[in-house]
Amino acid sequence: MRNPLLFFVELMQQPLWIPLWVSALMMVNMASLFFWHEVLAQIIFITFMASAMIMMLLYSHFGFEKILGLGHILWIPLLIYIFIQIPEAEQAFRHYLIVLSAFISISLLFDAMDTFKYFKKNG
Repeated sequence: MRNPLLFFVELMQQPLWIPLWVSALMMVNMASLFFWHEVLAQIIFITFMASAMIMMLLYSHFGFEKILGLGHILWIPLLIYIFIQIPEAEQAFRHYLIVLSAFISISLLFDAMDTFKYFKKNG
């Protein structure tokens, strides 16, 4: 098993756009802390932390492989719930949810492609 902290070392060895994308994704998820009074913001943060833990477990077992896309599996129901809640959210929080949902949607597309490629290659 690999030390999960080495994930960040390997992340920085990837093409520049990947650590930049991961950093942006982390920041937009962490921005949920600014809306902590909202239950949905708390769910977003907890889901983000749980996903990070899943990613570290996957990394520990598989290394920096495309299967890491499975680490965001919890984002699928979260995204559905966010879409349901957007119309009811107050203005600033609504804007945040729209931005977050765009980031999550893009990330899930990358994750789906990566996971598919991993299983196609590794059967």
